[in-house]
Amino acid sequence: MTRHANTLPAFEPRQAISDPDHVYGELKKCFMIGEFEPGQRLTLPELAQAFGTSQMPVREATSRLVVARAIEALPRRSLRVPEATVERLDALLPLRLHLEGEATRLAALHARDGIAADLRRIDDEMREIVPTQDTKTYLRLNQEFHFTIYNQSGNADLVDLIELLWMRYAPLMNIVRSGVLSKTGQFRHAEIIDALARRDAPAAAVAMCGDLAEAGEAIRAAISARG
Repeated sequence: MTRHANTLPAFEPRQAISDPDHVYGELKKCFMIGEFEPGQRLTLPELAQAFGTSQMPVREATSRLVVARAIEALPRRSLRVPEATVERLDALLPLRLHLEGEATRLAALHARDGIAADLRRIDDEMREIVPTQDTKTYLRLNQEFHFTIYNQSGNADLVDLIELLWMRYAPLMNIVRSGVLSKTGQFRHAEIIDALARRDAPAAAVAMCGDLAEAGEAIRAAISARG
């Protein structure tokens, strides 16, 4: 069985909001950018120490993550990121294709001027990261690329649903090296940017679905290689 290092991300200090909301927001962000690995175990005491707070707000925040099915509750105040399985991939990927394809289509119709330039900047940063094999930074930039698009859809409820999917799905991307993901993403990202610049909604949606599907195949191969 694969052993998982229990190193935690560097969480942001508490802000002027309630502790449970802050803890949940930070954990949600970390799940969405693939900071945690499939099968990684976490405990309430170590999370409380990382946040500099008591276990009560951590318990409340992680309970919300359990309800969202981003994390699993185990005995003895322990938690686990769901394991990477083909079944989990096959359950989540079709939902991403449907929702994110639609969000991209809407973004092409409603996006502000200049979005293509912003996306090119992010994509350039992703390309620069590839040789370093810094998968976590690559995944953070990838999340920024996608949600820069989805937040232009004009449909906040759709974005909320996509965020929920990313909380469940992003740990799967953590098992694929950034170089492998870049091979599937570079061409598709260029297609997406070009279609958005032209405000070609059908082409943008097709390119986005192609990006997601090809990355999904890379994840499938990585799951199979893990045995």
